[in-house]
Amino acid sequence: MAQFVAIYGIWLVSVFIALESVGVPVPAEASLMAAGFFAARNNDLDISMLIGSGVLAAVIGETAGFWIGRKYGSQLLVRYGGRVGLTEGRVRIGQWLFRRYGGRFVFVARFLPILRNMAAVLAGTSRMTQPNFYFASCSAAVAWILCYGLGSYSFGKAFTSLASPAAVVLGIASLTVIFLVPTLIVRYEVVLLKATEPATSVCPEA
Repeated sequence: MAQFVAIYGIWLVSVFIALESVGVPVPAEASLMAAGFFAARNNDLDISMLIGSGVLAAVIGETAGFWIGRKYGSQLLVRYGGRVGLTEGRVRIGQWLFRRYGGRFVFVARFLPILRNMAAVLAGTSRMTQPNFYFASCSAAVAWILCYGLGSYSFGKAFTSLASPAAVVLGIASLTVIFLVPTLIVRYEVVLLKATEPATSVCPEA
């Protein structure tokens, strides 16, 4: 993946991030991590440009997903969700979490696989107020890009230039969070499904 990023550059990583934010299942997370690691090894890829373009792409993608949800409502998830891994159960989990946590769900979902793909559309479908959505979405985009991009960058620096112990610790800690949290979410998917059983519908009507 690092070699792929080296050839096609930051713009492709940004496209992946934007598409995933809308709901398309592309390897945005993996490409961002690879780009951050590659930036630490090669000066041809500027980490500051990666961070800036990544944040912008995430915000644009989630904004598009929000308005798609507003326009097409629950029909979009019901009809096409299964084709991109958003099964009825997973949509129900997302819907339940959104009703329960609102803007906090939009923020946290940015860090979680599967939920990240549906958060913006669910927010639009559920008629979340625009100021609340934009605040949660933008702050989550900045935090996610910094965590994954700089975490991978620090990890790369630690192993290519004998960086300080602090860089090693930051890199290892970031990668631990990156891999541990999604694993826990997938593991407890059945538990979350049981918590949503009282819900009577798959998706709320817009």
